[in-house]
Amino acid sequence: MTATTRERPARLLADSRSAEPRARLAQAVSRAEFLLRLSRSVSAVQNPDRGLEALVELLLDEVVDVAQVVVRSGPHHLVSSGTHVDEPTTVRRPLADPLPRDAAATMETGLATEVVLPRHGSARREALRSVVVDPDLAARLELSEVELLVVLPLTARGRTLGSLVVGRDRGGDFSGSHAFLGDLTDRIGVGLDATLLVAESRYVADVLRRSLAPGRVPEVPGLQIATHVRVAHESQAVGGDFFDVLSDPAHPDDLMLLCGDVTGKGVEAAVHAKRIRNAVRTSSLVHREPGAVLALTNRVLVLEADQDDEFSERLATAVCGRLTRDGDRLEVTLAGAGHPDALVVRADGSVEAQEGQGVALGLLDGADFPETTACLDPGDTLVLYTDGVTEARGVHDLFGQERLEATLAAVAGMPAAAVAEAVAVAVSDHLGERAHDDIALVVLHREVGAGA
Repeated sequence: MTATTRERPARLLADSRSAEPRARLAQAVSRAEFLLRLSRSVSAVQNPDRGLEALVELLLDEVVDVAQVVVRSGPHHLVSSGTHVDEPTTVRRPLADPLPRDAAATMETGLATEVVLPRHGSARREALRSVVVDPDLAARLELSEVELLVVLPLTARGRTLGSLVVGRDRGGDFSGSHAFLGDLTDRIGVGLDATLLVAESRYVADVLRRSLAPGRVPEVPGLQIATHVRVAHESQAVGGDFFDVLSDPAHPDDLMLLCGDVTGKGVEAAVHAKRIRNAVRTSSLVHREPGAVLALTNRVLVLEADQDDEFSERLATAVCGRLTRDGDRLEVTLAGAGHPDALVVRADGSVEAQEGQGVALGLLDGADFPETTACLDPGDTLVLYTDGVTEARGVHDLFGQERLEATLAAVAGMPAAAVAEAVAVAVSDHLGERAHDDIALVVLHREVGAGA
């Protein structure tokens, strides 16, 4: 920085109480202009890391010689700091890592403090380490001429969300500028609070989306498994249609399959779908027969509906299957709960519906879910899907069962991924740009030549 550039902090922080009225007015105008630019700068950046760095750069360019900003964001403290002769750095520290004593005290109490730095020696080093988070910055300041650091709380909505540390080179202090520093921290606190609120919402949404996403599909020798999901509210990335493929590591040829549909769309429906998936996973540890798994899951959902009025208003359908191998014989046992029938696509192009006669989940305590069994020969394909496929609305009609079976017959014997893609493309072409329901699809294909 040139000497001319450093004249700006001197004017903004000068003690003008004994100056001429015109000089005081000019300083007040300069301070107001700077605070306006500060507010715009902080609020314009929604990424907390970049926002803190931009803030520190602005403070170092125009107000102080040393700056450090610390705020809480999710599971971390964000720390951005630097001096007017170097580039600011921003780091994330786990909340479990303690902050320096005086910086932590300001965040806990919301009270400002001043740290007078001894001229040299271990006392200066210790004073710096009580405030400065970055050890490299503390080492540089140990050799600098900074004599005083002011630690200020950053507050918004009645809470302390962080702290600001500022300092000036020898010959500069903050006498007569405390009101300006108060206005400064108020603007920073409000701006950063809005930025952190957006970041926190995104963080929570990301955690929620990841928790609601289906688990990894297992790899099974001789089998290909493909899935496809298209949500109604694509901006939310989650919906009420769901699937799961569960394997027992001790018995990799014993698979549990699930495909289901919760009424509603978006995050709320996805949360209920997650509850059902969890119930099925737990039930499958007690029973391996699909009908028994759905029956136990149904009992759990009936009990939850009795205790949760909102959940009781949501219907859910599902089809559950168990795939078992006995030598060269591969069988799938299926049970349905008010869900579209699973389809077996034979290698010759014929399509067989596996009828499920059970009622929707969560309606009747003690409901039964009859099972059907089919044998999958080499080249055969099992398809589970939700009604978002057959009820996709085109210009004149729904996609329908007939189109679905014709699409599947045309790709009979092809790999699972090709079958899933063919259905997805056909449904998308039929929909065009029209609104649609959630869609889920699970395709399992037995490879030709795959033995036990």
